Order: sequence, then structure tokens, then C-alpha cells
Amino acid sequence: MTKLLDVRTSQNASYGNTVSIPLPANTPVAIGEVGLDATDAGGNIRVQFSGIAELAFPTSPPFDSVISISIARGTDSLVAYALYSVSVSEANPNAVQVVTINASDFNVPLPPSNELVYTLYLFCTADATRIGMESFNAAAYSD
Repeated sequence: MTKLLDVRTSQNASYGNTVSIPLPANTPVAIGEVGLDATDAGGNIRVQFSGIAELAFPTSPPFDSVISISIARGTDSLVAYALYSVSVSEANPNAVQVVTINASDFNVPLPPSNELVYTLYLFCTADATRIGMESFNAAAYSD
């Protein structure tokens, strides 16, 4: 029978237009981190994620601009990755882009500390501003 181990949320901004944080081009930034307690885990640990971030552009970004949102386990083990092409119309150069991710990490090894740490990263190939919403959710299960 499946057992819920832990559920966590990292919430930087609950609503849109509630923060104004520069996101320099080509600079990955951690926007959320969760630590899940996996004490008493049975076999086959799996973790489900969801995340959202909202960006605005001060000027029209280059046509081939890309936004990525990714999740890493620990400090360097990439779990999930999503790319978004930026499509900003000339009529609205300050267009807002909302990016989301839904992912899972399957057959996760139990660390000696019993804590599973995951980080949500945001990256863009053009200068942008993080304007909120920013939220990262994770739920860990085992058999």
C-alpha cells in the first residue's frame, strides 16, 4: 500500500505582480527549495512536483529567446526540465510569460539524512523580471 511520507511548499509570491526581482539573461536562479522527510520510507520512493513562475520583459526579447524551468535533487542531480519559447508581440513588448512544470522523480535513493532536498531553478536567455507567482510543491510517497 502506498504511504505518503511528506508534502512541502516553497512559496515566494502567491499572486502575480507582487514582487519585482531582476532575472539577468543566461543566469540560472533558484526560486524554490523543499526538504522532504523520508523517515520510515519503504521501498520505491517517488516524488511528484509542480511549480510555476511568472516573468515580464522590459523590452522585446530576441525572437529565439527561451525560458527554462528545472528541478534538481540534492545539489546537482537534474530531475526534470521544461523549455518554453518566448513569443512576445510587437504590440505588447512587456508581455508576461507564465511557465509551469509538473514532474516526478521515480525510484529515489534514500539519503543517509532521510531528507530529500529539491530545488526549482528558473533561467532565461533574455533579461527579464520575476513578478510572481512563484510556487514549488513536492509530495513524497513510498511503498
